[in-house]
Amino acid sequence: MTEPWLPKDEYAALQEELRDCTAQLAQLERTCVIGTAAIFAWLATNAEGLVGFAGLVWAVPVLIASYGCLKARALYRRIGLARGYLKELEVQAAAGDRWHAYFARKWRMRGLVSGVAWFAFLGFVLVGSSFGYLQFRMECPGPLPNACAQQDEGGDTQGEEQESLKQGT
Repeated sequence: MTEPWLPKDEYAALQEELRDCTAQLAQLERTCVIGTAAIFAWLATNAEGLVGFAGLVWAVPVLIASYGCLKARALYRRIGLARGYLKELEVQAAAGDRWHAYFARKWRMRGLVSGVAWFAFLGFVLVGSSFGYLQFRMECPGPLPNACAQQDEGGDTQGEEQESLKQGT
């Protein structure tokens, strides 16, 4: 028969899991912010070359931020489960001592601040991508790959279209 873990070993394993989740959360936050900043920087420098459906690249930062929010939510649920079990172990070990309540408040406050930060981050990314996409659509209104070229050339495109039709027949 296998023996159950001692509470001391469970406590250490739960502390390690919480440290691991916190490290994953920090890495996720850093990666999402750097990734969206890099994509926005690329879009700011290369937006003139986008035509037609290529303007949908403005949705990529929103997708990255949305993925980060969902992943952070999953990590916080995992932290919440581990925190609840850790709290039970601390209550059993402390036998009525109140020092474990500080730990629970600390994690709850960290979750609240992080949730607000993720919500603000997603909002800023959504607003920035929307403005970028709207500006792109104002400059290049058609869905065709050559819509921007047709708008820039003005009246000359009709003569070229007629000439190309004559050559094809």
